[in-house]
Amino acid sequence: MRLRIGLDFDNTIANYDSAFPVVAKQLGLSTTAANKRELKRELFKEVNGEDSWQRVQGLAYGRFISLASLNPGVLEFIIRSKVRDSELFIVSHKTEFGHFDETKTPLRDAATNWLIEKRILGAGALQIPSESVFYTSTRLEKLEKIRDLELDVFIDDLSEVLVDALFPVRTKKVLFSGGGDAESFGDNQVVTMSSWRDLSEHFFGEIKANDVLYAANYVWPSLSPQAVERVDGRGNSKIFKLLTERGPAALKIYPEKTVDRRPRRETEWSALNFLYANKFQVPEPIGTDIDLDWSILEWVSGVSGTYDSASKIHLASDFIRALYDASKSLDPNSDFSLATEACLTPSTVVEQIQDRLFELKKVQGTDLQTFLSKDLEPCLVEKLHRAKFMLGEKFSDCLDRRFWVLSPSDFGLHNSIITGSGDVVFFDFEYFGWDDPVKLTADFCHHPGMSLTLEEQKRWIDWSQNIFKDDSEFLHRLSALFPLYAIRWALIILNEFRPDKIKNRLNAESRIASEVIETQLRQLEKAKLMIMNLDRSPI
Repeated sequence: MRLRIGLDFDNTIANYDSAFPVVAKQLGLSTTAANKRELKRELFKEVNGEDSWQRVQGLAYGRFISLASLNPGVLEFIIRSKVRDSELFIVSHKTEFGHFDETKTPLRDAATNWLIEKRILGAGALQIPSESVFYTSTRLEKLEKIRDLELDVFIDDLSEVLVDALFPVRTKKVLFSGGGDAESFGDNQVVTMSSWRDLSEHFFGEIKANDVLYAANYVWPSLSPQAVERVDGRGNSKIFKLLTERGPAALKIYPEKTVDRRPRRETEWSALNFLYANKFQVPEPIGTDIDLDWSILEWVSGVSGTYDSASKIHLASDFIRALYDASKSLDPNSDFSLATEACLTPSTVVEQIQDRLFELKKVQGTDLQTFLSKDLEPCLVEKLHRAKFMLGEKFSDCLDRRFWVLSPSDFGLHNSIITGSGDVVFFDFEYFGWDDPVKLTADFCHHPGMSLTLEEQKRWIDWSQNIFKDDSEFLHRLSALFPLYAIRWALIILNEFRPDKIKNRLNAESRIASEVIETQLRQLEKAKLMIMNLDRSPI
């Protein structure tokens, strides 16, 4: 269906969350704020705080607009709209100059140039033409322009615009909350959306191969994409097989950052470039786009590594040995960040367990809650007491940096492909970074994607002990923490019960509600089995 869609600019298309604190510091303001909202709260507690806020706002919207980013999913929404021949308009209430801006930077020119730089504005088939951008001096003028354009939909981050009595009746009102709390509007007919991907799916349904093909040709024209087909997603990302001039490639669409703020694409892109340059068996990184939050990687043909796990575990060990050797030449402070949910201090694993328990306790379901309270929590108390007894004061000590290792984090043969020539290619490095080798070793044993036998776990631990032999406490620490990592994995298995995690899963797979329920029941049985076997240790 062809739509006439209007978009607000500030905080709807453009995201200033990280820009505002930077601008505040440029002005000499003392702040610890990590984002725009925190900064506003800080400044409004001070004398003349409102003036300071307006000074920051004026500079962020003008002179320092380059610090702004596209809201996650905006470019994807615009491309999908244009593929369907929708007409897009930008209507923004924006004064000519910013408050207290001595440089007199023209805000409208700055916004237009930023839109061009971000590939939103232009003459291309998937871009918004410059004549479809309107800046108004007052809210009244903005409402009049929305009315005059006879829009089917208008999307804004300010509820006061949408509920204004002068807002045109025929235009559907969409409040973009940007992941914030939804507001209640009674009978005002306002639809609240927390993310641009939600908006895309609301108007256009699930992303299709045709959308991806158009977007790939727009962003990576040098690859000459010719055809696209959807394949089963891995983890939380959508995967498409892209036929290009250079052959097949894997196009990966990561979970939107409004839902999951972890820098998955950035982390994986850095990891793959490092690993591929060092001759590791990983897919070649071909292209990535910061605004779409998509990447293109080499397509690797073959079968899942779990198909022949017993005879291939040694290749996983070889990979970790080579990675440990490569990590010795790197500075833990500069080259890579910590792995996602790194546990460099033993007590951290318990904190992570408690956080996961807290989220699962919110979920309704008698069987789930009975398992948590009657089975898992008593085991946690017992194994925590054991770990503290074994490690003593070291339970709260951070591991010496000499023994840190670069970890793929979600590592195993479940994330590998055996090629026709028998090589094993590892993939999925979204959580890559520095970690304790004990966590890497324990996670490999416990990962439900592989279901290793006790004998295979023992073999893996023997190899790991040899790799990390410089760490004299490695085996003792592993023995103390191994059951706690099992409990942590039991809770990870239960992610299918958490609404926030289900949303990520649905990004990767097309599933209906009944399938989600079936999966939850299977995962609960797996978690029960893991806790039941807690004392069957390979150490």
